[in-house]
Amino acid sequence: MIEAKMETRQDTGSVVVACPDARPPAYQAVIGLGRAGLLQRFLTSSYYDPDGPLATLARRLDPNRLSRLESVLLRRYDAEIPADSVSTVPYVDLSLRIEARLAGRSQTFKRLLAQARATWFDRRLARLVARCRPGALLVFSDVGSAVTLPLCRRLGIPTILSMVHGDVREEAEVLNKEAALAPEFFPIYLGDGVLDRAELAWLHHRRLRDIALADLILVPSDHIAETLVEHGTSRHKIWVVPYAADCRRFRPLAGKRHDASCTFLFAGGITQRKGIKYLLEAWSRVRRPGWKLQLLGALPRNPGPLSPLLDHVELLGRVAHADVPARMAVADVFVFPSLFEGSAVVTYEALACGLPCVVTPAAGSVVRDGVEGFLVGPRDVNRLAQRMEQLGGSPQDRARMSTKARSRALEFDWPRYHNGIVNAIEQLKQESPVASHHSDGLKTPDLHWSRQPK
Repeated sequence: MIEAKMETRQDTGSVVVACPDARPPAYQAVIGLGRAGLLQRFLTSSYYDPDGPLATLARRLDPNRLSRLESVLLRRYDAEIPADSVSTVPYVDLSLRIEARLAGRSQTFKRLLAQARATWFDRRLARLVARCRPGALLVFSDVGSAVTLPLCRRLGIPTILSMVHGDVREEAEVLNKEAALAPEFFPIYLGDGVLDRAELAWLHHRRLRDIALADLILVPSDHIAETLVEHGTSRHKIWVVPYAADCRRFRPLAGKRHDASCTFLFAGGITQRKGIKYLLEAWSRVRRPGWKLQLLGALPRNPGPLSPLLDHVELLGRVAHADVPARMAVADVFVFPSLFEGSAVVTYEALACGLPCVVTPAAGSVVRDGVEGFLVGPRDVNRLAQRMEQLGGSPQDRARMSTKARSRALEFDWPRYHNGIVNAIEQLKQESPVASHHSDGLKTPDLHWSRQPK
């Protein structure tokens, strides 16, 4: 039993964070907790230490090859996350690579491997929690629902779930609507990814269990919070902590002129989940000389029904992470009609570059309708085309909203996100039962739904 190996003393002032991948909100949560002196351990799949013994040896043996690889390796590194605070489960990344190769070939084996991967990480996290006995556990979606969260409940350790996606019941509705309304586009709902409904059902079950077991749920947008409440989650259990952009890297283009020309930019996976069909249909209605639509991201290998809609569209393809700010800053309007998200960081980055944004509520953006851009309903091609035409045809509106967009991004910097994470955890720890009491379950804390500024 995992509990049999646990230490008897709890470190009530510390937090263990768990997230397999290198998504910015996870790294920034670790940084924020570290600055506050609350971080105990960070469990992830792999982490690169440029000053570690392996990197030092590689630098001596083959510095040129290491230099080429470091652009990728450094995505799993941040100078503010000390390597000695990180524990890794590297076979998670290996499993993901094998799963990618199996996609479309052996879905059953791919599904079993994905389930095994999630179980491996969950059990490793449970062993870490049992050994460290932290004051609280912060998990990102899908990593602790089967083993670790039930263990924490038995041990009286407060748990915080950071939802990096929308509510799964909303996703099920989106899938059903897309299958009925746009069946020819359904095969590219995930682009090159194969939509395995059996695997998705298993994943949805885990995510619903996450919601049920966590003592506090952090969500990045009001849209997700409202959806959770509609499906029965107590709003006292929900904190809205929006994401952010690195406003030092993502900046407006100096000296930009707003004139009759207009470049609309979409950035992200070119998939039906991002509403690509509806964007291209809207573009076919509004395009005119001097206007451009750019798609920044990888086109599916088999674009299928997208092909006839790609005339007069500029495909930028994949761009190196370091080059994205420059690509974004030269555009005039950001368009992101996504059908299902958590809170897309790319929308904050567009705001930071001073781009007026046309987005759906599901994008999880902090854009206010008529201030930094416009909100349009999902699949509403008419409204989407109308707002694109309005911004394209009005340099004055673009100039005004550009200034507002940059100001809005500055309100949502990463230090503000750090404070939101720390404040939520501190209040939860104060209002939870004493962790040394091995209760049957934690009382739901009487927390208020912390809304983002309007």
